[in-house]
Amino acid sequence: MTNRTLSSRGIRLAALAASLSMLLGALPVHAASAIDIEARALVAGRYEVGGWMALSVTLVNDGEPTEGYLTAQTEAGVVRRFVEMPAGARKVVMLYVQPEAFQRQIGVSYEEPNGTATARVDVQVLEQSDDQVAVVGDGTGTLRPQLLGSGDFASPEPLAMAPADIPERPEPLAGLSAIVWAGDSAGLGEAQRRALERWVGEGGQLVILGGPDWQARTSAFADILPLDGLGAIDAVPQASLAAWSGQDAPALEAATVSTGTLRAGARALVTAEGGEILASMRPIGAGRVILIGADLATQEYRGWEGAPRLWGRMLPTNAIFEQFVGGGFPIDQQLDSAMSGALSTLPTLDVPPAELLLVIIVGYILLIGPISYLFLRRIDRRELAWVTAPILIVLFSACSYGVGRTLKGGDVVVNQITLIRTTSEGGTASVDTYAGIFSPDRTTYDLSVDSDALLGRLARNDGLASTPVDVEQGNPARMRELAIGVFGFEGVRAAGVVEHEPTLSVTWTASDGDVVGTVTNTSDTTISDVAYISGSGGERIGDLAPGASAEFTIPSENFNGSSAADQVYGFGGFDASNEEQRRISVRRQVIDALVGFAAFDMGGFDVGRRGPYVIGWREEAGPMPVSVDGLNAQTYASSVEVLSVRPQLGTGQVTIEPHSMLVDIVSTEGDANSGGPGMIILGEGSVVYSVALPLEAADMVPTSLEILVGPDPSMVLGDQGGFGGFWPAGFTAEVRNPTSGEWTLLGDLSETSRFDIADPASAMSETGRIMVRITGVAADPNFGQQGVFVSAQVSGVIDE
Repeated sequence: MTNRTLSSRGIRLAALAASLSMLLGALPVHAASAIDIEARALVAGRYEVGGWMALSVTLVNDGEPTEGYLTAQTEAGVVRRFVEMPAGARKVVMLYVQPEAFQRQIGVSYEEPNGTATARVDVQVLEQSDDQVAVVGDGTGTLRPQLLGSGDFASPEPLAMAPADIPERPEPLAGLSAIVWAGDSAGLGEAQRRALERWVGEGGQLVILGGPDWQARTSAFADILPLDGLGAIDAVPQASLAAWSGQDAPALEAATVSTGTLRAGARALVTAEGGEILASMRPIGAGRVILIGADLATQEYRGWEGAPRLWGRMLPTNAIFEQFVGGGFPIDQQLDSAMSGALSTLPTLDVPPAELLLVIIVGYILLIGPISYLFLRRIDRRELAWVTAPILIVLFSACSYGVGRTLKGGDVVVNQITLIRTTSEGGTASVDTYAGIFSPDRTTYDLSVDSDALLGRLARNDGLASTPVDVEQGNPARMRELAIGVFGFEGVRAAGVVEHEPTLSVTWTASDGDVVGTVTNTSDTTISDVAYISGSGGERIGDLAPGASAEFTIPSENFNGSSAADQVYGFGGFDASNEEQRRISVRRQVIDALVGFAAFDMGGFDVGRRGPYVIGWREEAGPMPVSVDGLNAQTYASSVEVLSVRPQLGTGQVTIEPHSMLVDIVSTEGDANSGGPGMIILGEGSVVYSVALPLEAADMVPTSLEILVGPDPSMVLGDQGGFGGFWPAGFTAEVRNPTSGEWTLLGDLSETSRFDIADPASAMSETGRIMVRITGVAADPNFGQQGVFVSAQVSGVIDE
């Protein structure tokens, strides 16, 4: 019996196996993907918090023709790009993602019918600093030690990059403050070159090193260099470069330099005894391009004592400013938050009137309570409350929804604000289109942009998490399945670069010590609410007709806490029921997004991603609108041209405030310790400060000079008086004569902390540098050790 049972089971198992074999044989068989994939992150694998990262993905097909999507996923959602792969094809595809905060790896995959090929990329967030520098072409490692600085002014470790690390669009470069170029630029593509130009225009600093290899290094930047007619000259003395850096002996007595003639708007920074320009600068929008004629990427300069101060003057740090006013929140997150507020300033999104809400709530309470009870008691059917209560709730909910739909309307509403970021040099513009979508129903929407734009979802201002989205990159760019609740609102951002000629231009002059700008409308339509805005304030210029011009004066400082929006529009724009006030409210919020909310700022010439700008408005859609697929949505649109400007000192009399001077610590002796960037806690010892003119005033001839000393940067930069008393008797200040090298006593800091110099030439060198020594005494128990910080205020003349 047992054998018969086993035999029966065996027959059944064999039959089952045969059936499964026949079934599996009928199913299609998929071969493994023949695609090889390799991915790497550009910009040295670094990304800014909230910013974009560029991934270069190489796909190789050793099999049959196929097609599929290249995808990457982060917390923000999935980004994908459709890629066709013919047999034998090898393609390099760019993918742009927004990594999560402190994400260390990103997975990339190519999904095609035969399977999926995957790769992983190591990434790292940039330090939260405005001073991140990258070096291109420093193969021998001689530049990075020079750029590190020293002591209080030590910068983040410079990033080592190759020309291939430059992305094809400017967004991934936003976290860099400067790029020092010592590599071959001839291999840069047109898109890479344009990305670098847009990055400079928005506040980046590009420093190009010349020397014997100047042709390869400058070939891609011919249109933006400060010099024209470049050529190499051998055996040019380098003493002037050493003097400019505050050093007596140069790294090399003579060197081969690349030099030429100044272009319009450019400035010579360092000139050799024979007239050869050793260093020059040209402003491009909010940024600048600097050409150094000698090759500093050599061993001689690596250990040269003057190198840190030379680079400290070329690329000044924001460390003192950040210590004074506090470090900033990530700029992109501030920008998105403020723009979300501007997008939601619509009648459709207003909260219903309080009176109506009160009537609805009271009516609901009366209906579900006393009225229902009295009616049921009257008909003697109070037990029906179990039935009437749910019915009344449903009816009341339906009526409330109907009231809400009547107030809000049944149409999908799209509110768009387009920022067109450009420079006077023109040609291209970075466009950021912010779109807010209001939905009367709970549903999902597909969005598209007729451009190769980067689409992303704005973070919600209500603190709730946003659902991930699916973005297809390419031209057109698409966002799939954007989920919005009933009467809900979501914001998105589309970033791209378009061909664009600026409609505003600015020129600069000096008048009675002030920097005066003249803005001109170069378009054929009226531009409204033209204004100058920066972190140090703003000035409303007004409407400009075609061809019209108007002047404005740059605010020197802002310590009263009022924002640029307050200074442009006063304290208006808060009455939501007034259409004109609503328009002002939107424009106030956009200004806050561009240059920050109410902040204490010092103005000056150190500019970047927070301005300064000249802006002007049009009530029309920008060049890169966002559309809702398949719907004729009710649309509101406005655009603002954001012209990046770097204030330039014209000819004539001008004054450089203490916050614009470049401060460095040369040396310390004895009991002298760091108290933060630029500040020394001093006992029985001494500290030598170098205070130099900014690059924009490098050729100024000083007519008056005042040296200021304070216990910390806030006392000096905020100009809080020149009285002494912060230090015990015996703390002294001295200034070095640049000709004789002798130190001259200025006075005792216990009595005064401001010192007028009768003859500026006796304290300031021809290169615009002042050397100040502070000497302390043993700590007094009643005082303790004291802090010291030094700067200066200089007035002078800039000749033509």
